[in-house]
Amino acid sequence: MSGTDKEKHNNDHKKFSVTIIGIVIYSIVLIAVMVGSYIGVKVIFKRYDSKVAQALAQPEETEAVEEESEPTPTPEPEEEPEPEEVDLDHDVDADDLTDPETGVVDYSKVRFKPGKRSKSLKWKDTVFSRIENVREPAQAPVNTFDYKRVSVKLPDNNSSEYKVYTNPENDMVEKITEAEDCGGNLQILDYYFDNGDLNYVAEYKTYVDKPVNISSAGIESRYYFRNDCMVRYIYCKDGNATEYTVADIDSYSKGTVDQYDYLEQDIINRAYIVYNLAPTLKETEVLCGYVMDEFSMPMEDAKIVVKTESNDKVAAETITDGDGFYKIVVDCTDDDSYCITASKDTLNDVGVYGITARYGSGKYSVETIYMGYTNNLTEYPVQFMIRDAIDPNKPLSGAGIMLRRGFNNRTGEVMQTGALDDNGNGTVKLTSGSYTAEISKGGYETLFLSVVIRLDHQIAVGFAVPDVADDTYQVVVSWESAPLDLCAKAISSNQARVISSPVDSLGLTTAETVTIDNAGTDDYRFYVTDLGAITAGDVMAYNMTGSCAYAQVYDSNGLQGNFHVPAASAGVVWEAFEIRNKSILPINSYYYAVEDDALWKTR
Repeated sequence: MSGTDKEKHNNDHKKFSVTIIGIVIYSIVLIAVMVGSYIGVKVIFKRYDSKVAQALAQPEETEAVEEESEPTPTPEPEEEPEPEEVDLDHDVDADDLTDPETGVVDYSKVRFKPGKRSKSLKWKDTVFSRIENVREPAQAPVNTFDYKRVSVKLPDNNSSEYKVYTNPENDMVEKITEAEDCGGNLQILDYYFDNGDLNYVAEYKTYVDKPVNISSAGIESRYYFRNDCMVRYIYCKDGNATEYTVADIDSYSKGTVDQYDYLEQDIINRAYIVYNLAPTLKETEVLCGYVMDEFSMPMEDAKIVVKTESNDKVAAETITDGDGFYKIVVDCTDDDSYCITASKDTLNDVGVYGITARYGSGKYSVETIYMGYTNNLTEYPVQFMIRDAIDPNKPLSGAGIMLRRGFNNRTGEVMQTGALDDNGNGTVKLTSGSYTAEISKGGYETLFLSVVIRLDHQIAVGFAVPDVADDTYQVVVSWESAPLDLCAKAISSNQARVISSPVDSLGLTTAETVTIDNAGTDDYRFYVTDLGAITAGDVMAYNMTGSCAYAQVYDSNGLQGNFHVPAASAGVVWEAFEIRNKSILPINSYYYAVEDDALWKTR
């Protein structure tokens, strides 16, 4: 190769090497630009994602996002000093919160407004953790608070029930639970107050009023307040939680801010209306039931008189309607109980004794009264079959029987006596009407059994409870019609304990017993469900209400409560009573819809 050709070859090689190096450098630069652009775009969309108002309580329109070539730096917010506590005034005349003619409470009328908004406000847990022991709910101080239950009317024929919890140590209302009946479902709000100032609100929806795990995702919305400013809001849906804070309020879209403002105003207004109104309302209990003759025909215009048992003073009176139905209101009291007497010409009077109306009670469903005709002296051979409540196949042999007139008559004149044989069976002759059988045997709590005798009904089946230990409740649920698949269960506060009967009532067994041991002062709510109807999807069934089901509550001192399923009611869940701070309170709520969960659809 000549020198000239060799030189040319070397120059071409150098040019090729430079070209390869340039391409490599160009590629690296191009990749760096692409990565930088991707990161920049990602930062932009991440910033705008925080502005989208998809996760607040209701959907809203999102704003259009303009394209940007590169991210815009966000200035660091100036530190605001920690605000001082504000002396807030929320006192109003409770009479001004309801319509003077209708008694309706209208939350849409703004009476209370939020306080001054400050981005440096932080929530202080001054109430919730102090009164609610989430880790050990059975030890929660709120379980021992003074307790009242009252109701109000809302617009559109809705209503709300308030449960007011007052701390006995400082005589301050620190929690109010509101259950608003929205027609088929309930909206529940738990308000927590610190010396009269709203501190925290938990909200969820349900079909059956029941204890919930207050630290679970079952709480749909959580509102945190300080100085009447909502400093934090958490919304949960499908197990995912989205949080909004006042500190980030400037980064949200207008729609999100508007929704934040609306929720803050609505909750503040509603909470303080409830706080001023609920503690002032008078506690009453509704007594309701039916009166029939011995042929199961409804007795219209039967006179119903309610008297206090301590002094035989008339508390209220009314007459039955064309269906034999009556409803009457009495004052709640921890110091007395009531007696109902039903009377009508040509029929024997019937009394129902020992009706409790303690503070915190709901409704009292009186068992259906059957009245015999005065001129019918026919005596029917009544067949008694008494079994052990824990083991329904075990007969209560050799027990004695004493009979009194009326229902739940434990101390009145004994009209007849008898005894059970070795098979737990016995026969006593009675005329048509309503009676109480007192059945006693050593080793068992005394059984007080309602006995209805009429032309087509001459049998009495009962279940006696073995002696109950201290700090224990035994609840016996029994019914007449079989086969009927009822399920009884007690649910404690925060849903920490769900206690069912070990006996499956399916088939000819018509009783279940639930044992609440180590009861302490925890709060227990007791339910009976028509599992068969729920499984079949027939939530408007009349099976349970027509079964004459009843629940009897025993402790170491004997029978403490006697509750009967509301008559002529469609539904599948009966909330019979509540055991609160060792006090047994009638509830008698009946529900025709249930959540799709194991609590109601399994044993």
